[in-house]
Amino acid sequence: MKSKKAFMLGAAMAASCFVSAFALAEQAPLKLSAQTVKQAVDKALKPGGTLEKNSLSDALKQKLNAAKAGQTKVVKSKPVASNVAVDTKLSELQKPDPAQMKQAAIAEFTPLFPTLDINTLYTLTGVETGAQIAYHFNLPKNSRIQVQLLNQSAGTDMSLTLFHDDGQGNLTPLGTSDNPGSADEYLNGVLPAGDYYWFMVANTASNAQFSFGVAVDSNIDAYEPNDTEQTAFVLPDALNQVAGNLDTVNDVDYFAFTSLRGQGVGMFLGDDEEGTRNQWIFERFDGTKWVVIPPQTTSTYPSLTPGYTVKVRVRANPDVALNPQAQYKLTLGSAPRLNQHNVNGDNVVRIPSSIAQLATQAARSLSWSTQWSDSTGEPLRGVTPVLRVDKHFSGPYNFTNYEARTGITGAASGNVDLGTCSGDYRVVYPDSGSGQTYNWETWFNEGGWRLELKEFPGVGVGGNIVQTVSMGHICSQRIVR
Repeated sequence: MKSKKAFMLGAAMAASCFVSAFALAEQAPLKLSAQTVKQAVDKALKPGGTLEKNSLSDALKQKLNAAKAGQTKVVKSKPVASNVAVDTKLSELQKPDPAQMKQAAIAEFTPLFPTLDINTLYTLTGVETGAQIAYHFNLPKNSRIQVQLLNQSAGTDMSLTLFHDDGQGNLTPLGTSDNPGSADEYLNGVLPAGDYYWFMVANTASNAQFSFGVAVDSNIDAYEPNDTEQTAFVLPDALNQVAGNLDTVNDVDYFAFTSLRGQGVGMFLGDDEEGTRNQWIFERFDGTKWVVIPPQTTSTYPSLTPGYTVKVRVRANPDVALNPQAQYKLTLGSAPRLNQHNVNGDNVVRIPSSIAQLATQAARSLSWSTQWSDSTGEPLRGVTPVLRVDKHFSGPYNFTNYEARTGITGAASGNVDLGTCSGDYRVVYPDSGSGQTYNWETWFNEGGWRLELKEFPGVGVGGNIVQTVSMGHICSQRIVR
């Protein structure tokens, strides 16, 4: 079987999913070789009927062939002068409406060649040697695609080139498939939304017939193409959490993170809380082989040589049916360290430890704070500490989560409104904190709290052995004789 040729991506895709508190930088343009490309889209195209061969003007032929040969001059749009003053108050700036901008761009763009539908297989007849044929298609969303030229008549030899139009008539060739004879031609890869052209040339043909089309799958995440170690999506210097999906059972997503300071690196794969974790296999590369990280398990390199790159991948579990709509949540980056934490209640007359072991006591509110860093002490910015509070133990834990986001110093804090309560327990005890001894009657409920990090389980306060810090929710207090 002849190998399928792939195209070079003409533009990098900017990440749109959340990665910590930072925007991901665009990845550099990538090349996909015939050795690394797999079938892009595994689905049949609907029939589009037979087309009459369109005639290209000499000017368009010259434009296409010049672009293919890398001789195109790029026409740059002129800057638009503006005499509108912009207020320096950022809160008052009005952003352009993306929908209106998109509609305006579509309205202004006129393709150079007739437009055909995606996911449709068209047939051309009556093709002769030297014929040059071109059609346009539009990708409304970033997509994994496969451009196809199939079912050539015996003795026919067609070539297939894909071009991108930047909206101003500037053409960029993204790749060519030119297998010998009448072998099928394929171009596979991931492309951003935009306008593209099939360009097909008859090397040899005599009243020939062939079919062509483009299969499109837009159910991809923002990190494609990252299907090989070489095209692994590189995450920034942070504790990153990204959401992705596998669009086919053959899809494999690779990610990489570099320990710039030699800091520890942690990794974890979770799901979208829909019970879908078992459909993915999560692995790290140990330098020689891929090692499986079991579900519900974190993996950490405590320290590394500065500049060392950690690679991980997510692939489909062959024993579980894949749901392409399900999203995994991958954490990869600087392993977190909790340096400081405080959880304090409001002003109450504390119940003595001789009566009840209640480390934290509060009547109406809690205040809490944390500070996080990596193993070298560099603050972790943009991570999400979570204070989990069960203010009334009555069976299984019933936590309420309170989240905050760390700033530039790695610190985050918050306040919790506990509300009122009716106490399960009544105690009476003496207290002389005011300088005079009084007997206090206190009604309270027993509860607890724990501190976690949303992006990376297993760090914080509270664990599998001692799950919570004890807390007394004080419902009422009064002085009694």
